[in-house]
Amino acid sequence: MQILTSHLGYGTGVGRSVVVLGVDGQLTAELVGAVTLELGPVESVPGWSIGSCARVVLPDELSPGTYVVRVGSVESEPFVVEPDRVQRQTMSDVLAYFKAMRSSGEIDRKDRAARLWGDESGTTVDARGGWLDASGDTSKFLSHLTYTSTMSPQQIPLRAWAMLAARDQISAWHPALVRLLGSRLRDEALFGADFLVRFRSPEGYFYTGIFDALTKQLDERVITAPLQNSVRTARYQSAYRHGGGLAIAALARASTTDADGDYPRSTYLAAASEAFTHLEQHNREYLFDHTESIIDDYCALLAATELTAALRTADDAEGVRVAANAAWRRASSLVSRYVSPGDGPGWFRADEDGRPFVHAVEPGLPILALLRFAEVFPTSRQASIARTTAVRAMLDVLDRTAAVPNPFGYPRSPAGFFFPHENETGYWWQGENAAIASLSAAASACAHLPDVPDADKHRLKTFAADQLAWILGRNPYDVCMLQGRGRNNVDYHSDYPNLPGGIINGITGGWTNEQDIAFLPPDAPESDHWRWAEQWIPHTAWYLLATASAP
Repeated sequence: MQILTSHLGYGTGVGRSVVVLGVDGQLTAELVGAVTLELGPVESVPGWSIGSCARVVLPDELSPGTYVVRVGSVESEPFVVEPDRVQRQTMSDVLAYFKAMRSSGEIDRKDRAARLWGDESGTTVDARGGWLDASGDTSKFLSHLTYTSTMSPQQIPLRAWAMLAARDQISAWHPALVRLLGSRLRDEALFGADFLVRFRSPEGYFYTGIFDALTKQLDERVITAPLQNSVRTARYQSAYRHGGGLAIAALARASTTDADGDYPRSTYLAAASEAFTHLEQHNREYLFDHTESIIDDYCALLAATELTAALRTADDAEGVRVAANAAWRRASSLVSRYVSPGDGPGWFRADEDGRPFVHAVEPGLPILALLRFAEVFPTSRQASIARTTAVRAMLDVLDRTAAVPNPFGYPRSPAGFFFPHENETGYWWQGENAAIASLSAAASACAHLPDVPDADKHRLKTFAADQLAWILGRNPYDVCMLQGRGRNNVDYHSDYPNLPGGIINGITGGWTNEQDIAFLPPDAPESDHWRWAEQWIPHTAWYLLATASAP
């Protein structure tokens, strides 16, 4: 039997718990030296070959201190409870990780004159800056998987936007940390904004990425949009869902900060406005199927919303009118995609075929986009509808998650616990720490709304805390997935080491049985270890935003 805790401890808010793995028989639980605890039902998670487990909820009112949970004769590792515990233990490390992942040195010198794949004109782009993609991939992506309709993840632009959003969340919910983190979050975000200004074509679109086909050869670094098997293409124009929308959102939000980066704030706003005008005219043209999906909707919604807020600050009435109209249109489209069957949890329609929206990286982003829209347009009737839809969608995730035995509180989508291995990419699936952190951020955002009932607030905060606890060690493998903290950190590759403060891909469905659970399974070849053990910047950025607003 093993008692699993968050390795880095807990804050003083609600929603804290431990999980007992391998429960055998009728046992009692206690917080050693404090109180008797209730051992939840002993149950097995459907499909998971981890044995029986039970949840032990810690008291909501728990004084700061160091604690141990005892179940039968087994004791947990000691854990700390104190205000802002997880934020203080991890957010500085996460920012240091991003600084370490900045493009620099010979890579940056090469990217000062980046070539375009398939272009023989000699044209080059000043593409220095930005963050490298992963432990074993020195690419820089606004988004990869751009040949799919419903799987494009938001990469570098989301990092910049999330840092600015996290800065605001820290000010609102953890004000004691503003001095420690506020200026660092802003400055790292501006580093990303500077890259986005440069990584835009004279025609007005952003490029999708720089990729060396995984060769690690400087001469192979070109601006491209890859297909599977590292096949490069000249279709490198970013549509809304390819990172273009989040690039606009990040630049617009950066223009409202209290400092300039390499460029003045007016340049950020001008780049965002010009790119928005361009994509409003050309978005479908840049899609491989010329058909918009839900990702276009929520990325365009966030772009138009942030641009509206920034243009208000700049006192540009006509610009506000145009951006606001686009935001209202996208909010209506996103709300119309929500399906409420009446006999169970609902879902967003992903595409024209009506498939449920299931995303391995950012399932919480549609909810956050609707809530940001409601925040920027607080008095409009449409804002109320957007807010109601966002909360309903989040509570439906909670209902679906609780519909089966699930002591860890791991989220379930319409497809089940983990993202299907057979999907439209043809090869791509991996651990989903970014996905669960995005849902944690969305749950916390809903919990902070004043009109959400107290019982739902408690459920939302508990769910949000569960996802962070899973990443920080309260998972079936007792692995803290934030490098350099907690216990049992894993290595990826000796030539491409994981860096302190970064978060690995994480746990997946089973290697041979997708209904099971897996983490570095012994029967998986070493060439597939990236699926679990490699760090990737979306995980760390989503964790940053989730932690900023968590209890």
